[in-house]
Amino acid sequence: MNVCGFKWIIYIVSTCSFGWGTLRRKCWLLERKYLYPDIHLRFHKCRDFELFNFTIAVTCDKVENSNDLLVEVPLKTDLLCLTEYKGERMEAKSFTLFSNLKALYVTGNFELLPGVFDGLFQLSTLWIKLENMSSSITFHNDTFSGLHNLQELKLIGIPFSALDTSMFSHIYQLQNLILEKNNISFLSTVTKSLRRLKTLKSLSIINNDINILRKDDCLHSENSVDFNISFLDLSMNKLVIVENNSLCNFPHLSQFKADDIGLTIDDVFHSGIKTTQALSLSNNRLPAFELCKCVSYLNVQKLLIMHNSIKDIKTSTEECKNLKILNLSHNSLRKIHFNQMRHLKDLKDLDLSHNHISHLNICPNESIHTYVMDLEYLRLSHNFLGIVSKRQFHCLEKLQILALEHNKIYKISDYAFYGLKQLQGLYLQHNHVSRIKKCTFSDLFSLTDLNLHQNKIHILADFPFDDLQKLQKIKITFKHFKNNIWKYIGSSVKHISVKACKKDVSLLAENFNNFSKLISLEVESKNVFVNSCKTFLFSKLNEMYLKNNIYFTCFGSGQQALGNFRNLDKLFYDAHSHESSARVTLNSTLQQLKKLEFLRLENTDKIIGRGAVNVYKLFHGLSNLKILHLKNSGLDHLDSPAIFHDLKSLEFLFIEKQSIQEISKHVFTSMPNLSYVYFQDILFPCNCKFIGFLSWLEYNTQTPMVNFHEQQCFMNSANINLIDFLHMNCQDDLDFKIFISTFISILMFLCISVFHESIWWYTLYFSYRLKCWLNHRLRREVKDQYQYDVFVSYNTSDEQWVIEQLLPNLEQNGPPFFRICIHNRDFEIGRDIVENIVDSIYNSKWTICLITHSYLQSHWCSLEMRMATYRLLAQRTDSLILIFLEQISREELQYYHRLTKLVDTKTYLDWPDNVSGQQLFWTRLRKVIGGVNKSNQ
Repeated sequence: MNVCGFKWIIYIVSTCSFGWGTLRRKCWLLERKYLYPDIHLRFHKCRDFELFNFTIAVTCDKVENSNDLLVEVPLKTDLLCLTEYKGERMEAKSFTLFSNLKALYVTGNFELLPGVFDGLFQLSTLWIKLENMSSSITFHNDTFSGLHNLQELKLIGIPFSALDTSMFSHIYQLQNLILEKNNISFLSTVTKSLRRLKTLKSLSIINNDINILRKDDCLHSENSVDFNISFLDLSMNKLVIVENNSLCNFPHLSQFKADDIGLTIDDVFHSGIKTTQALSLSNNRLPAFELCKCVSYLNVQKLLIMHNSIKDIKTSTEECKNLKILNLSHNSLRKIHFNQMRHLKDLKDLDLSHNHISHLNICPNESIHTYVMDLEYLRLSHNFLGIVSKRQFHCLEKLQILALEHNKIYKISDYAFYGLKQLQGLYLQHNHVSRIKKCTFSDLFSLTDLNLHQNKIHILADFPFDDLQKLQKIKITFKHFKNNIWKYIGSSVKHISVKACKKDVSLLAENFNNFSKLISLEVESKNVFVNSCKTFLFSKLNEMYLKNNIYFTCFGSGQQALGNFRNLDKLFYDAHSHESSARVTLNSTLQQLKKLEFLRLENTDKIIGRGAVNVYKLFHGLSNLKILHLKNSGLDHLDSPAIFHDLKSLEFLFIEKQSIQEISKHVFTSMPNLSYVYFQDILFPCNCKFIGFLSWLEYNTQTPMVNFHEQQCFMNSANINLIDFLHMNCQDDLDFKIFISTFISILMFLCISVFHESIWWYTLYFSYRLKCWLNHRLRREVKDQYQYDVFVSYNTSDEQWVIEQLLPNLEQNGPPFFRICIHNRDFEIGRDIVENIVDSIYNSKWTICLITHSYLQSHWCSLEMRMATYRLLAQRTDSLILIFLEQISREELQYYHRLTKLVDTKTYLDWPDNVSGQQLFWTRLRKVIGGVNKSNQ
C-alpha cells in the first residue's frame, strides 16, 4: 500500500511538471502558408535567417539537448534556428531525425562532436554563431563530415585562428563561405586555407579587423593557388591602406562588395581586380563620382553606390556602354540632366530614389528624334519633383516601371508620358496631384498598374483612362469622390482601390457589371453605399479591403451591404473611427460570408469598446475561416468560448498591438483545428485574470501559445514576466486546491486498499446497477411487473438436475405455470455477462440459489449470490430462496460468511433423497413462489 501511495504522488508531481514544461516551450514555429503580406512575423534572434525559402521554420531558445528538439520540433521542419544553445556539446546525430532540414542556424557556447550533422543530406545552409566573446565553440577535424550538399557556411564571432581549417575538406559542394567578426587581420590568413575548396564561388569576410590589404595577401603560383571565387565581400573592415596588387587572386569577379569600408575607386583600380560585373561601394563617403571611368576600367555592368552623399555624377570622360544597372539612391543629387545621361543610353535599371532631385531632364530636346535609351526601370521616389512635363520621358520607349511616389508633384502635363508604350507600372502615390485631364495618361497602352493613392484628386475629366486598355490594377484617392470614376475604368481591371477624403463612396451596380474580371476591391471611406442590394452584382469579388470605414449600407433601406459579398474569401477591415452608432458595418454581417477563409480586423477598438458590436456574435457563421488576424481590434476580454464558437476550421490566430485584460481558460476550446496562436506587441496588465488561462496552457498540447513564456505584463511602470507574476501572486487558491485534491485522492486510495474486500463488491454492484440504469435497461419494479417468476443461480455441474427436476416441476406441472430464467437458455447473446446477471435478477420476482460444493467454489455463482443479496438489502424484499442440493457442514460454511448469515436469518430448503420427501419439497417451493412478497403486501 505504501508503494502504491508513493507511485500516486509521483504521478501527480510528474503531471504538474509536464504541464509546466508544456507551457515553457523553447521553440516556436512559422509555416509559410500562413505568412500573408500583411502578417509580419520574424525570428528576432535569428537576424535575417528566416528570409530563406522554407515550408516549416522553427526557432528554439536555450535548448539543452537534442531531446528538447524531438519534443517540440516537427520532423518535417526544413529551417531550424537554435539560439543560446545551453548544452556543453552537440552529440553525434543530434539532428538525424530532421532529414528535411535545408537551413540550420545555431548560436551558443558548445563543442561540435564528430558526426553531429550526420543524416542531414538536404542541408544546404549552415550558420554557426558564438554567443559572446568570453566563450568558445570547439570544432573537430570531421565536424562537417556528412554535409555533402552544403552550399553555404557562415561562421559568426568565432576566432578564425581557433579553427582547424582542414575541416573544410569534408564540405565538397561548398559555394559560399561567410566569415563575420572572426578577428581576421589579414586576407591571406583565410585564402591560404581555401586552396582545396574548388567549388567555392563566394567569399565574404565581413566586419573583421582587416585595415590593410598587403602585397603578401596575393598568393603566388608556388602556393598552388587556384581560386574559382567570383564573389568577394570585404564590407565593414575599415581599410586604411590598400597596397598594389593585394587582390591579385581575384582578377575577374562577378561581384565585388566593399560597403562601409573606406575604399576609394582608385584603391580598387590598383588592387589587382581587373574586371567585376557588379561593384558595390555603398556608405564609403565618396566625393563626386566618375561613373564611366569606373565602368570602363573594370567592365562594370552593375554599379551600387548608395549612401555616399554624392552631389554630382560625371559621365563625360569615358564610355559607359557596358553599364546596365546603376543605383545612386540615398545620396545628395539635386538634378539630373541630359548631358549626364547621354552616356548611359544602354542602362536598363536606374535607381535615383531618396535624393534631393527637383529638376529632371533625362531625355534630350524633342528635335533629336533618334535618341533612345534602353532603360526599363526608373525609380525616382522620395525626391522633390514638382512637375511632370509634356513628353518628359519620350526617349524611354522600353521603360516598363516608372516610380515617382513620395515627391512634390502637383502638376502632370498633357502627354507627360508620351512614348512610354511599354510602360506597365506607374507609381505616383503620395504626391499633390489634384487634376487628371483627358490626356494625362495618353499613350500608356501597356499600363497594367496605376497608383494615384494619397493625391486628393478633385478634378477628373471625362474618359481619362481611355488609352489604358490593359489596366489591371488602379489605386486612386479623391478629395471629393467622383461617381463617374466607375464608367471610365476599363473592363480588364482586376484590382480597384478607391479612397475618399471627404465625401462618401458609392458603388454603382450598373458600372460594376462591366468589371467581369474584378476580384479585389479596396475602399477607404467612412461611409460606403451600394445603390442596389436586391440585384447584387459584386458577388464575384474574392478580396475586399475596407479602411477607415464605419457604415457600409444599401441606399434607402439602410441594410448592411457587406454580407452580400457572398464569394469573399479574404476580408481586411479597418475602422479607425471615434463615432458612435449601432449600425456599424460589422453588425450581423460577417456571418453571411460563408466562404471567408482570411479575416483581418484592424483598429476596431473604438467601435467594439463602446459596445457598437456584439463580440459574442461577431464571428458567428464563419465555419470556413482559417486565418484570423486581430490588430488593435478591441477584443481585450477573451472571457468566453462563445466568442470563437463557430470557428471550427480556424488554424491560425494572430493578435497584435493591443491590450488584453482577460483570457479565459476555455476561450480556445471551441476551435478543434487551431494550430498556432501568436501574441505580438501585446500589453498585459499584471493581474490574476489570466490564471485560468495559465492552467489551460500547462496541460494543453494541441495549440501552442507561441513565445508566450516571454510575454511581459505592466505594473507600476515596470515590466514583469507574466508567467512569473502569475505563479508568484495568483497560485494560492490553485495550490490549495491541488493539495486538497491530492490529499483526498491519496486518502481514498489508501481506504480502498484497506477495505477492498469489504466494499469492492458493493462498488461493483452499484457500478453495474448504474450502468444498467444509464442504458435504460432497468424497469421500475412495480407490483407483479416482472419478466420472470424465478431466476435460477446454479453451477454448470448441476445443470442436469435443473433440466430434469427443476424446469419440469415449475414450468410444465401446474397450474400455475412459472416463468423460469436460466443462463444457458435465457441470457442475451453478445451482452456483457455481468449485465445479463444483474438484468435477470432484477427482472425476476425470485432468485433461487442451488448450493453445492461446486457452487461455492465458482466465481460467477458467488457473484450472482452477491447481487441477489444486495437486491434483498437495498429493496428490503424477500426475494431470495436457498436450496441445498448437497450436505454441507457448518464448518464448511464458515469460509463463506455471507452465506452463513443468510442461513442463520432465512429459511432454506434441503433436497431430500426419498421420493415422498421430494414431492413435499416441490409443493413447498411452488407455494413460496406463487405467494406474495412481504414488501408487496
